[in-house]
Amino acid sequence: MSVTAPAAVSAVVDELVTVFEGVFTRAEVAFVVEDSWQDLQSHSRTPHFLTALLRKDARDRLTQMAHYRGLR
Repeated sequence: MSVTAPAAVSAVVDELVTVFEGVFTRAEVAFVVEDSWQDLQSHSRTPHFLTALLRKDARDRLTQMAHYRGLR
């Protein structure tokens, strides 16, 4: 994990908590973001884009979860 990873993960969690306020708890958002981070980091060939990929992947997963639960 790079030195900037915890800061990047934390920033994405903060952003998505706001986006999904009232839909998911902070803990749920953090779990999805951290899970996405682990997956992306282990397979990424372009570390420069990890934060952008993390933001998109986690947001997509949370959106799908909300739809599945009938919350959005």
